[in-house]
Amino acid sequence: MNKVITKIRSGIGGYLKDNILFLTFVFASVLNGFLLRAFTVKFNYSQIKPLMADMAVILLLALISYVFKKPRKQFVYLLILTIIFSILCTANSIYYTNYKSFISVSLISTASQLGGVMDAVTENIMEPKDLIFLWDIPAIIVVYILLKRRTRDYITEVKEKRKRRGYALGTFCVSIGLAGIFCSTLTGTDYSRLAKQWNREYVLGTFGLYTYQFSDVISCTHAKINMMFGYEESEEVFNKFYDDKSKTEETSEKSNKYTNIFKGKNIIVIHAESFQQFCMDTYITGEELTPNMNKLAREGLYFSNFYAQESVGTSSDSEFTFASSLMPASSGTVAINYWDRDYTTTQKMLKKKGYYTFSMHGNNGSYWNRLNLHHSLGYDDFFNYNKDFNIDETIGLGLSDKSFFKQAVPKIEKINKEHDKWYGAFLMLTNHTPFTDIERVSDYEVDFKYKMYNEEDGMYEEKSAPFLEGTKLGSYFKSVHYADQAIGQFMTELDNAGLLDNTVVVIYGDHDAKIKAEEYDRYFNYNPFTDSVLTEDDEGYVPVDDFYYNLNRKVPFIIWSKDGGYKPTEVKQIMGMYDVQPTLGNMFGFSNVYALGHDIFSVADNEEMLLSSQTAIL
Repeated sequence: MNKVITKIRSGIGGYLKDNILFLTFVFASVLNGFLLRAFTVKFNYSQIKPLMADMAVILLLALISYVFKKPRKQFVYLLILTIIFSILCTANSIYYTNYKSFISVSLISTASQLGGVMDAVTENIMEPKDLIFLWDIPAIIVVYILLKRRTRDYITEVKEKRKRRGYALGTFCVSIGLAGIFCSTLTGTDYSRLAKQWNREYVLGTFGLYTYQFSDVISCTHAKINMMFGYEESEEVFNKFYDDKSKTEETSEKSNKYTNIFKGKNIIVIHAESFQQFCMDTYITGEELTPNMNKLAREGLYFSNFYAQESVGTSSDSEFTFASSLMPASSGTVAINYWDRDYTTTQKMLKKKGYYTFSMHGNNGSYWNRLNLHHSLGYDDFFNYNKDFNIDETIGLGLSDKSFFKQAVPKIEKINKEHDKWYGAFLMLTNHTPFTDIERVSDYEVDFKYKMYNEEDGMYEEKSAPFLEGTKLGSYFKSVHYADQAIGQFMTELDNAGLLDNTVVVIYGDHDAKIKAEEYDRYFNYNPFTDSVLTEDDEGYVPVDDFYYNLNRKVPFIIWSKDGGYKPTEVKQIMGMYDVQPTLGNMFGFSNVYALGHDIFSVADNEEMLLSSQTAIL
């Protein structure tokens, strides 16, 4: 018995001695997977199951290193895997901060869009913790160098063919054993979620990083193959969905007091970049943050519980859903991957009614592939950047909103003379993350002013506490105030030119500003008298949890007309971006049988509206 124990110990000792580099790689990869879950989904899911899954996958990939006879080649192979996995962890950590989900290989096609917003990623999204995952790259290099210097036994031992075969077989058995134990713990629901990839948090939290990424590759590959060879199957699913929808939903057939009230009028759509609804309720030291938007809300139809439905395509997703009443793509983006489809859009339906449709933007036409996307959506013309505008003032990504709107008015005047009816979309740009360039042009102050009694002279002195100065949220407020001023200027110039007569103005926030939750903690819990932030133990502390944070991501939606024809109303019913087309369609006299949303005025107040960010019909 002692001999057996001694032999086992000797075998284990020999294995550990001969496989230091191999084991370093395995340990580092599994640890990074654990850290990623700790930083993102935290400990909301099982900790043992994803560890087993990660270990099984890593061992299976690592055993390929035994194919190489020379240690140097083995090292190169493991180093390449280490770099790939480190980048995966870093990218997922950064991505989760912004989207509360994990990356997919389908997003590779959108990498070209990062160039213009890389500063936003580094300044607003990336955190020091995201770089922790890179530690294993120098670690495995150092281990290899030390092994090479300290002993030549490593060089000779790993060259022995018999030992390499034994190590590979043992590693394979351990990997399969772990995989088997892991699979025995899964339920049918687990397998279903892995296959559908609809809840990526759950998949990564249960199956681990590496199983999730491999599953994602398979899922995206299957989607591509299905697009090429699975047309009949997809068509059958598509037709069944809309057949069932037409049988169960009758809301689109209802008429109401808003039916056709704007029929034949011109339409101006303002795409308000990163504009959140809570800004309209914000006052700092008594100063209104968005006076112009608030005025339009009071005079128009104001939808105060409106949520943007966007995925990684952000602004372009909102444009698509606004125009089509379809959900954005869950794999890739419509703007990059699916722009060449024939969609039933608001623009196309209005064109059939004699409208001329156009869009304007202060950025270049290639960003989010808008030159192609806008043509696909049904715009007759797309006016953009230096092709159609004089770039006389730049803020952030391109032409400033004030200059953009000022230059847009003469173009609209010309269009108004040439066409009886028209639809124009104006995409704002200045209020785009990271909001740093706005500091030099915004006049909105985000410090906290108060008066303090001076006992010596019996007078009140005005004091100022920093409050939001120097913070991301403070810069965002300054940017929002500038955007509000630009909208006010635009409305005034349109009115002076007579362009608001017989015209309806529609304003929507395209998505939230992606401001981190901790910024709101200072906003709600700041003590100006001590220039400090309350903690959970302090009286009056306001918690900013995930529930509140997500509710606060609402964006404004306003329908306004100088001509009136309606009673100014605040619509408090919850609605999403895909409800816009049916709502406007009811007012302007068009309808889309493929719309996923509803005319909000045809839905009873007590009827639930389903908002989903995971479904896409393409």
